[in-house]
Amino acid sequence: MIVFAVLAVAEHARFDNTLLFIIAAISGLGMVSVLHRMLRERAGIEAAWSGIRHNPLPFYAMDRTGHIIELNEAAAMSLGLEAHSRSPIGERFDRYVDASDIKPLSEHAELAASGQSTQIIIGLRSVSGEISHWRALLAPAGSVGCPVGCILIAQDVSERRRNEEHTHHLTHYDDHTGLPNRRLFIEQLDGMLAAIAGNSDTVLTVCCIDIDHFKLINASFGHDYGDMLLMQVADRLLRSCGEGDLICRMEGDKFGIVLSDTTGGDHPADAIVQLIAVLEEPFDLQGVPIHITASAGYSTSRQEPHRSDKLLRNANLALIKAKESGRNECQGYREEWDEASLERLRMQHDLRRAVINGEFMLHYQPQYDMRSGAIVGVEALLRWHHPVRGLIPPSQFIPIAEDSGIIVPIGQWVLEEACRQNKEWQDAGLPKIPVSVNLSMRQFWQPNFPESVAAVLERVGLAPRYLELEITESMTMDAEKLTNSLLRLTDLGIAISIDDFGTGYSSFSYLKHFPIDRLKIDRSFVSDIEEDPDDAEIVAAIIAMAHNLHMQVIAEGVETAQQVDFLKMHLCDEMQGYYGSPPVPSERIAEMLAA
Repeated sequence: MIVFAVLAVAEHARFDNTLLFIIAAISGLGMVSVLHRMLRERAGIEAAWSGIRHNPLPFYAMDRTGHIIELNEAAAMSLGLEAHSRSPIGERFDRYVDASDIKPLSEHAELAASGQSTQIIIGLRSVSGEISHWRALLAPAGSVGCPVGCILIAQDVSERRRNEEHTHHLTHYDDHTGLPNRRLFIEQLDGMLAAIAGNSDTVLTVCCIDIDHFKLINASFGHDYGDMLLMQVADRLLRSCGEGDLICRMEGDKFGIVLSDTTGGDHPADAIVQLIAVLEEPFDLQGVPIHITASAGYSTSRQEPHRSDKLLRNANLALIKAKESGRNECQGYREEWDEASLERLRMQHDLRRAVINGEFMLHYQPQYDMRSGAIVGVEALLRWHHPVRGLIPPSQFIPIAEDSGIIVPIGQWVLEEACRQNKEWQDAGLPKIPVSVNLSMRQFWQPNFPESVAAVLERVGLAPRYLELEITESMTMDAEKLTNSLLRLTDLGIAISIDDFGTGYSSFSYLKHFPIDRLKIDRSFVSDIEEDPDDAEIVAAIIAMAHNLHMQVIAEGVETAQQVDFLKMHLCDEMQGYYGSPPVPSERIAEMLAA
């Protein structure tokens, strides 16, 4: 007779080869009940049954109604019956099966009883109540076309199941807070969006919440305290969310939340503001009270009803806008931001290409002595000639270059080109004057920046006294680090000036200790000295203070004769602005110096 069980097992080589013979011997019988007579009469079959009885894999024989008619020792142990005297023979097998698996097992048993082999993973509940998981192979028992039941052979997969569940937890949950991670968040958000498709009354609001100045907490208290804070924040947010809401830890100190509103979702910001409010109460970190604020950005399924990735991207963009607005803010996504973000990405791409293709140029604005009117210096000003858009104003691309870090290679090019051009003027026999170069904060804090400046000067052959570096007031916040770098630069013979003075956060107590040669009064004060008495007083005070600190003063943005008269009256040293000359190409500066 053709044996169904042999065919079934042969398809699944993971089972012990010994069982090929066992199943063949048993399922080849016309009726399972004949098994006992065959065992008594045939030594070979008796040996087969011995193999079954002592095989480490559980073996069950069941009739078509699902009652157990035979099992081996391993099967009894799988049910926790090794220490019990009663036999399960005659009982329904599914009484030992986990409730969630009874129906699919019944379906597979029917397939086996009808002549097909099949596999399924089921949970077995022992007599002690413990559940273990088994891969069950079900094969028909009986002759071809005349099955009388099925044979079930099980393989314990509990350990592998636990490993799979552990791996799933690691890949889908955050190990610090126990919350779902970004991956699971997106999977569940996809399901939530699909569930509300076509339901106009239910609106999902996806929100990203970020703790303000979290890096400062890590830096001040250590990462262990930061982790404790994240766990407490997660707990508060979780307790504040509703039953149908979803919360996850996206990354770092950012949390993602989905709020489900079945009333139409007309006021999503209200619910998010309430979430942020629960974080206002101080957190206790081992006796240390910590006050925090948070920023939030959100987008709703009305704006993007299908794609979870885009919905989350919109919420992230809104979060960025909230942080740019001063933090501790809640912003909703607006569609016009898409074009602005795309434009920003295009600008970044074009800036990187411009560095490679040499699309930048320098213009120079003369600086004049207030008494003699002679040109005593020039400031190098960056210009970008885009191959398609033409000349792009610095105000449009400098902030993007700063944020993206592209300002570092750009700044290095400006420094080297300005020094090269100045040396070229000098080699042409023109009067020797210093060239001023603006420094970005990113560029200035580059490792070994003073050494890189010295290398540029040596490479182009320009004496250090003909280079002036302009820093901003915001750089003076780290006084110790700044002083060290400035001293290394001034030791080379390079002059230092503070640009846009009066608009930042300089402390006069620090200012007197810095090796500063000049202060540049910001154009916002100079432009109104004729109409605004306060601005006039500020300019006069800056000039007097700088002179008392033995610094020179240059006024920016000078455009009228009245402004020139005021600056002369208060003994300002130099001026720069359209009254003297606008920024011009290097060739025009050469003509002006020659004259």
